[in-house]
Amino acid sequence: MTRPILTEPKHYDLAIKNAFILTLDDEWTEFAKGLILVNHGSLEYVGPEKKGPAYSAEKIIDAKGNIVMPSFFNGHTHSAMSLLRGLGSELPLDSWLNEHIWPAEARYLSPHNVYLGSMVSALEMIRCGTGIFVDMYFFQEETVRACEELGIRIVVGEGILDFPTPNKKSPSEGLKYTEYLHKLYSGHPLVEMSVAAHAPYTCSPGVLKEAAELARKLDIPVTIHLAETAAENINIKNMFGKSSTAHLAGLGFFDGRAVAYHCNHLSEDDISILAEHKVGIVTNPRSNMKLGSGLSPLPELMEKGLVIGIGTDGAASNNNQSVLLDMQLAARLYKVKHLDPAIINARQAIRMAVNNNALNYGLEKSMGSLEKGKLADMIIINTDQAHWQPLYDPYPQIVYAMQPGDVITNIINGKIIMENRNILGVDEERFIISFQQGRLPD
Repeated sequence: MTRPILTEPKHYDLAIKNAFILTLDDEWTEFAKGLILVNHGSLEYVGPEKKGPAYSAEKIIDAKGNIVMPSFFNGHTHSAMSLLRGLGSELPLDSWLNEHIWPAEARYLSPHNVYLGSMVSALEMIRCGTGIFVDMYFFQEETVRACEELGIRIVVGEGILDFPTPNKKSPSEGLKYTEYLHKLYSGHPLVEMSVAAHAPYTCSPGVLKEAAELARKLDIPVTIHLAETAAENINIKNMFGKSSTAHLAGLGFFDGRAVAYHCNHLSEDDISILAEHKVGIVTNPRSNMKLGSGLSPLPELMEKGLVIGIGTDGAASNNNQSVLLDMQLAARLYKVKHLDPAIINARQAIRMAVNNNALNYGLEKSMGSLEKGKLADMIIINTDQAHWQPLYDPYPQIVYAMQPGDVITNIINGKIIMENRNILGVDEERFIISFQQGRLPD
């Protein structure tokens, strides 16, 4: 008599069982009692528990019926600007930058301070459910160092401006440093790259051309603040006879993969230019409202097929680093402006906070949804609370009821970064104390 061959269950690094899985894939697939299996930072199984394979795991999390979904993607920030949180409040952008932010940066920014500021912002983002953020600032190696210690992903962009920055004396030095960073972090499990030209009003036409050419050479996105204020468009038109958007298009800035931030003051022609070049858009509603800069015409951009992502902007102008809060505001703002409660629905808003930024930065094949083969970046949301009851539809609840503190676990690259609201791997309290002791004087 032949005996059956017994095989042991496959062993995984991480298993999450009893999960209400929102995959955010193209079909909005859900699993009410789902199982997730992770090995080497990748998703190997996402599906119903009853159909899953036999398994053992180094770590098993019982989600207890709570929501598991992809991490939030912060499409634009200046993370170390937590150093300047609250500085120069209630001022328009031009006064805020020229009278407060740039003088403070010139005086106080150092590699150590950027490391501390980046660490504090990254801690805040992890607590709010972010798994990856796009940074535009200075001393970016120090920001990466903070991210490595915490385990959070980053898209690095050293700020390029015409005038000297705290890190580099000229735009050419900044561009060379960007090339150096690209080589340094090639193949890094947590780091992607961009070429970060600050704005049309801080970068000359020659620098804008060089930045776009470098991005095409390195096959990475070029990023920029665009049409943030009405004054910007007026000044650029006075200098070059065109809107900021038309000016960049004429320089070939959009000829590769480009991502534009804010985009509050756009004509119909500007929108057509952005659509023609398939420019990624990242809106920053809370920062725009605080600075009184304007409101991006998201419904009109969406009608033209542009991909809209959400970003927080820096803590100095927001003053929070929660993509969730910006997403929730964006979902409400346009209902008021257009007197239409369905103009941006809950599912569209969630796409903006998760999937769309992955598309904008060319990372959609590896992140943005929970599917086999993609990176294991996900959060667990505690829905066993009064403000979640009753849970008829999870998507409107996320957009209209969820609070940042509802994220109880944050998993990035298959590693548990925060579990039951406890940050793992670093002494959070020590960094907060260090930050407080080293904060800028009033």
